[in-house]
Amino acid sequence: MIYFQSLLPRCMILLLAGMISACTTHPTNQQTTPAQPDINTLVTSSLLQAQQNKMSRAKITIQRALSLDANHVDANNIAGFIYGKSNQAELAVKYFEKALSIAPNDASTLNNYGSFLCDYGNLQEAEKKFLKAGTHAANPNPEIAYTNAGLCALRVPDLDQAADYFKTALDFKQQNAVALYQLARINLVKQRAIPALERLHAYSQFAAHTPQTLKLGIEIGRLMKDKEVEVGYFNLLQNEYPTSDEYQWAVATM
Repeated sequence: MIYFQSLLPRCMILLLAGMISACTTHPTNQQTTPAQPDINTLVTSSLLQAQQNKMSRAKITIQRALSLDANHVDANNIAGFIYGKSNQAELAVKYFEKALSIAPNDASTLNNYGSFLCDYGNLQEAEKKFLKAGTHAANPNPEIAYTNAGLCALRVPDLDQAADYFKTALDFKQQNAVALYQLARINLVKQRAIPALERLHAYSQFAAHTPQTLKLGIEIGRLMKDKEVEVGYFNLLQNEYPTSDEYQWAVATM
């Protein structure tokens, strides 16, 4: 799975809808027409619907947004995202390309387009999109692009290239849980137990452990032949995720 993406840098989710008065004023026969949602609200709604796997509804909503402005960058970007997730590759490419024809350096579109290309196996073109996003001076979150590039490189698999991208992501933001976890995994694969443990420890300083990270800790402890490390992560896994597949694996491999 590709790392979190800044899908809507310009579209905000409305958190407070306003207060409804509890008092009734003088009745009136005048009928009011409900306000129509603006394009940013429609784009945000379509994204939320897609994230809830309501793809048919998401497509209807994003098409409403595009009917208001066919050249809206975020609308085209999210249309590409939605159609990509719906396995409609030609439409996804159409909308991503339209967004980039309007805003060639838009980091959100480049990240989403890169993720789409990586999902479809076009790893070289995906890498180009991520690097363009990561190197553009106006991108406020280049670590996202480099993390995505690292995750895509893992699919080659090219562990050294992936590690380089994750390290670059950490140069921009040290509290990057995905990059730290993946570097710990890469170090484990390369039989480098101490660096793997250091990366996992750094991860735990600001992110909650998951069954996957605790399993990784057990594996690192076993590589080190350090029972204290192994048992420590085993106990955490047992206490926090006793029904997980990772705990069943840990018990079966003791």
